[in-house]
Order: sequence, then structure tokens, then C-alpha cells
Amino acid sequence: MTTSKQPALYAAEYPRQSDLRQVVTLAWPMILTAVVVSLSQNGQIWILGNNSAGNDALYLLSMLQPFHFLFIALLECLTITNQIFSARSTQHWPRRNVINSTLLFALVGALFLALIALGSWLFAAPLQHLYVSNNTRLFNTILPVYMLSLIPFLIFELSNAALRGQSKSKSSMTFIIGFILINFISCYIGFNYYHLGFSAVIYSNLIAALLLLPCSYITMMKTVSQGERAQARTYLPRLLAITADAGVPIFLSMMLAFASSAVIFPLLSKSGLGYATGFLIVVKLRTFFIIPAVAIGSAIAICVNQKLSNSATSATLSRILSKGLGWIALSYLVFTLLAFFSQHLLVDLLAGSEEIRKTAYLIMAWLLPTFFMTSLVASIQTILEQLGRGKRVLLVTFVMEALLIMAVLLADGGQNIHRLINIILVFNLLYLTVFVYEYYLLVKKMGKLNAV
Repeated sequence: MTTSKQPALYAAEYPRQSDLRQVVTLAWPMILTAVVVSLSQNGQIWILGNNSAGNDALYLLSMLQPFHFLFIALLECLTITNQIFSARSTQHWPRRNVINSTLLFALVGALFLALIALGSWLFAAPLQHLYVSNNTRLFNTILPVYMLSLIPFLIFELSNAALRGQSKSKSSMTFIIGFILINFISCYIGFNYYHLGFSAVIYSNLIAALLLLPCSYITMMKTVSQGERAQARTYLPRLLAITADAGVPIFLSMMLAFASSAVIFPLLSKSGLGYATGFLIVVKLRTFFIIPAVAIGSAIAICVNQKLSNSATSATLSRILSKGLGWIALSYLVFTLLAFFSQHLLVDLLAGSEEIRKTAYLIMAWLLPTFFMTSLVASIQTILEQLGRGKRVLLVTFVMEALLIMAVLLADGGQNIHRLINIILVFNLLYLTVFVYEYYLLVKKMGKLNAV
């Protein structure tokens, strides 16, 4: 059956601003939380970058960046799954099982990171040969210690994810802000007063997470301890189903970012220490730049899912999707223009030495168009993933990242920085074209939901 014109007219007359207001209301807590988390590593970069003695430590951080992407892939996979499980346990499932899911994911995550650390130590020699780096201790000492130092933070974030799922976002945000402050202060003191070098980053990660982990975990336990506990045979299948539907696609998508960065960063280091570090600074600025786009994309997807559950008309769904992407595109055109006029100021916030500043200025000028393109792509990916198109996103991302790696290796980008940057620009444009088309297909599909 087809819908009558009356609901369609009602949808058309629905106050447009209310859609925007609803999206903003949903998005701002996610934006704030993501900004605070992003400030964690950016704060460390600022501390290292504003001291000439930090150049070597900053270079190490740039060489570890691909493995940080690997950690983020694991973190997002486990925390998002735990958050969804916790949210569904508020009404439909026994709440006490959130404790079990948190502990189970903590064990899985700790074992995963420990295996990476062990593998890095055992195969340090061949890895050092494959992954070009000026530091011979990267794989036998630095990477294993760095990965192990992130275990407390992983468990800390799993507890926070459980709290967010129980609608305790304020408690979660308080703990995260506390983590950032302690992390920043301890890194600053360790680097500037105790001259720990890169070890200041390791110690700050450990100190901040270990101090706040008990607070977060105890709060989570108190929140869910009054509920019932289901048997393992009941809750484990539910947990595995959520992991397969949400966690695993996210992990695999982010693993592709790890693969491409593991190729690009070593190639950049061939052109000089400053290029790898300058690229790290620009990547961090761009990551910070796209945070609102991802949060708004997630909010748009939540709005659409809520409308779907309320049997909204196809016109309403199409309008939210079309207008939503339009809001993001217009906003990011303005943001990109602002970034263009303040690009040197932005670089100066994270880069202290003259050599790193010069290369970062150069890379920033070249890659500025990607600030707009990547933000738009990230928002579209987020919406598609949350509206049942996660497998298509994964497939497209896999193909594009594989082609990018092949193009970089065949072009020998490490010998020509201009060629490498041009390849990155071309693939960003391809990414945007493909995902805008995928988004068009989604809007078209939503527009036909009420028609036969």
C-alpha cells in the first residue's frame, strides 16, 4: 500500500528547525567527550613539541601512530559493544551481567595487547627491517612497553562505556576529564622536570588510568549491582551477537587505517625525521577537526533510528538524511576556511622546533582540502554503519585502502614527498565521491520505505 498525501504533507510541514535541534541535542555530549579524549594525545604532542629536547620523543610517537590506530580499533570494538550491551540491559536484560561483560572484554583486550607486545619483542629484528625507523629499540622495547601501558586505560574506558550505556554520561565524562588532566600534568612534570623523554608518555598513561580506574569501576558496579543476573548461556549469545553486528565491523574498518598508516609513516621518515613528525601533527589536527562531524553523523543516525521505530514517513526520513548532510557540508566549508586562515597558528600549538614547524606548515597547506573531504566521509560512514550498511562501508574501505597502499608502494612515495601527498589527495577525493553515492542510495532507499 502507498501512503496518503496527508502524512506526507504533515511531514513537509514539520518544523525543520526541530530536526536540527534534536541532532544538536544528541550530538553535543558526544562531541564534548570525543574532544576531551582527543586532547589526551594532543596534550602529549604539545608538551613534546614545545621543547627542542622532545624532537626524538615526538618522532617515536609518530612511528608508534599506526600501532595507536590498532589500539583504537580494539578500544572502539570493545567499548561500543559493551556500551550497547549495557544500554539494552537497562530494560530488556538483567543489568548485573554488565559487570561480566566489562570483565570479559577487559580480559580479551588485555590479552590482545599483551600478544602484540610479545610478538613485537619476539620478532623485533624482521619487523625493524620491514618498518623503517631510526630507532633500533622500537620493536624490542618501546612498542611492547607502550602497548602494555595502555591496558589500564582500556579497562577504564570499558567501565566508562558501561556507565554511558546506563545513562550515566555525566559520571563517565567526569572520569574522562579527570584522566585528561592527570595525564597532561604527569606528562608535563615527567618530561620537563624529571627529563624522562618518551618515558613520560608511558608513565602519564599508566598514572592517570590507574588512579581513576577504581573510581570508574566501583561507580559502574554500584549502578548495575541492584539488577538481576542471567545465566551465562543466556547473556553470552547476546553479547556475541552484538560483537558480531557492531564491534567486529568497526574493528576491521579501523584495522584498514592501521595498515595504510603503517605504510605511509615509515615512507615519510625516509624523507627526514621532520616529515614523519610534521605529518603526525597534521593528522592529529585533522582528527580533532573531524570529531564534530562524526558526532553529528551519529546523532543523525540515532534520529533516523528513532523515527523508524515510531513508523515515521519516508519523507521525514529522507528529509533528516538530506538536510543533515547539508548541515555538515556547509558547516565544514566554513570550518575549513577558518583552518586555512589560521593554519600556522594551529601548527604552532603542537610544534616547537623550527624544523618541524616548516615541514608541518608545508604538509598542512597541501593536505588542507582533506580536512573537508575526510570530515564529510567520516560523517557519511558513521551514518551508513548505524543504519545497517556497515558491511558495505567495510567493503568499500577495504578496496580503497588496498588501492591506496598499492599506489603508494608502486609510486615509491618515500623518495618523493610531493607524489605521496598527491596520491593521498586523489584517494580522499575518490573516497568522497564513492561515499556520497552510497549516501544517495541510502536516502533513495529510505524514500521508498512506505511505498510498495
